[in-house]
Amino acid sequence: MFQSVRHKKVFEEILDQIKEMLVNEQLSVGQRIPSEIRLAETLGVSRSSLREALRILDVLGIIEAKTGEGTVIRKADPENLKNLMTLVAVSGGIDTVDLYEARCAIEVEAAMLAAARHTAEDLRTMERALKEMDECRDAEASAHSDYLFHRAIVRASQNDVLKMMMSFISDLLGEQIRDTRSRLAPEILDRFQVQHWMIFEGIAGCNPEAAGKAVREHLTYAQEKMGFLRERGLGR
Repeated sequence: MFQSVRHKKVFEEILDQIKEMLVNEQLSVGQRIPSEIRLAETLGVSRSSLREALRILDVLGIIEAKTGEGTVIRKADPENLKNLMTLVAVSGGIDTVDLYEARCAIEVEAAMLAAARHTAEDLRTMERALKEMDECRDAEASAHSDYLFHRAIVRASQNDVLKMMMSFISDLLGEQIRDTRSRLAPEILDRFQVQHWMIFEGIAGCNPEAAGKAVREHLTYAQEKMGFLRERGLGR
């Protein structure tokens, strides 16, 4: 099942193997993984490196130590699945452009649904986040409000699957927003805010086409300014 580890940092390679087995269901819920000594021998790594990888998996909620049973794979639930997405990112398995494209797929549809299904509370949540960005000059707080705005769009869709998908990537989304905002000039961030208000107006105005178009233009603009569209040959 496990293979000898080579090339990468040892703990990253161990994470890679366990991640793949979880995704491919070679490891199942409740299954006990081999003992530390046996696993270290199978992987050809030191026990200290193995402990480092297992410690990360434990913190992420992917495994747990049970008295009398050893270390087992935890039952999958939304929180654990989100942790698995974080694990994939930690081991270098998620490209930031892929994340932007996934966001486009989720958020464009969510915005269109939100324009038809939003509640008054949904609009208040979005507007509150937008006003916080208008007034705030603290970079970290602004990034958090940005994240809350995008999360509110998906929640306003009233679609449980879209909300679940967003929850899986929420940590990655928050990090991407912080990274994007930290690397771009103030005038570009000002343009982001104009685009945010256009998204809000489309949703509040019950105009699915305008809301979806505004989200797509916003995420495309962000990718363009980060240079990602040119990297994939999609830029003008």
